[in-house]
Amino acid sequence: MENYVSKPALDPNFVPAPERLFNSYPVNKVELAQITTWLSKGWQDLKSAPLLSLTYGLIFAVVGIVMSVVSSANSAFIVAASTGFLIVGPFLALGLYDLSRQLEQGQKPNLVQSFLSIRYNALGLGLYAIALGMLMIFWVRMSALVVGVSFNETITINEYGYAGLLQGLFSADPLFGLGFLAVGFLFAFLAFITGVVTTPLLLDRKVDIVTAASTSIKAFQKNPVTLLVWGFVVALLIQIGILTFDIGLIVLMPLVAHASWHAYRDIVK
Repeated sequence: MENYVSKPALDPNFVPAPERLFNSYPVNKVELAQITTWLSKGWQDLKSAPLLSLTYGLIFAVVGIVMSVVSSANSAFIVAASTGFLIVGPFLALGLYDLSRQLEQGQKPNLVQSFLSIRYNALGLGLYAIALGMLMIFWVRMSALVVGVSFNETITINEYGYAGLLQGLFSADPLFGLGFLAVGFLFAFLAFITGVVTTPLLLDRKVDIVTAASTSIKAFQKNPVTLLVWGFVVALLIQIGILTFDIGLIVLMPLVAHASWHAYRDIVK
């Protein structure tokens, strides 16, 4: 695959030969200690382009606040949507990945260029966005339906948020509560193992979505412990951002996105 990899990463005229499609890239073994390195490098990227990075963070925060206001009458939807955010987050961070790529190449970070970064691989990134969007919509609708049927207005989820949701699920039927959480975990796990390096790879190299997803799966197979801990760290930071009335996302979302770019660089050869 060396000839394919050596092509210019952002050459729009480069299209891989048919025999290069539906393959996967070799991946490296990464250690737990590298997680702190990724976060440190992500913080350096944020400090190198603070205005642009925080602009993205502000967009995430505003969207989160608007969702909270619009859904104030149904906090179960907010809980489901915030969980679903973890599913589509890797794609939503595309512009931040591009800022890290620009810094890596010694370029002056350009906000407009990062906004338009999907053009580098419009087909692959577009298909991936559709797949993640469908997965999130299915999860949000299913979880809202389950909560609605289970609670039947016997608990005011508005008042208790996450704690009320979990308390209601487990007090009504502990087995059902465990099942609900297991399904949610399955959705997040599926999105994570197929997407841990998918978006950065689709951005960085003109590959198809199957190649990117299979490379992510291979990366997880080679580094299950490290990537599970990394996924937990990412989920924890994003949830902290959400639980601070979305204000924390202004800083935490750019930090996680920039760090994820450096994770991709260390994982994929």
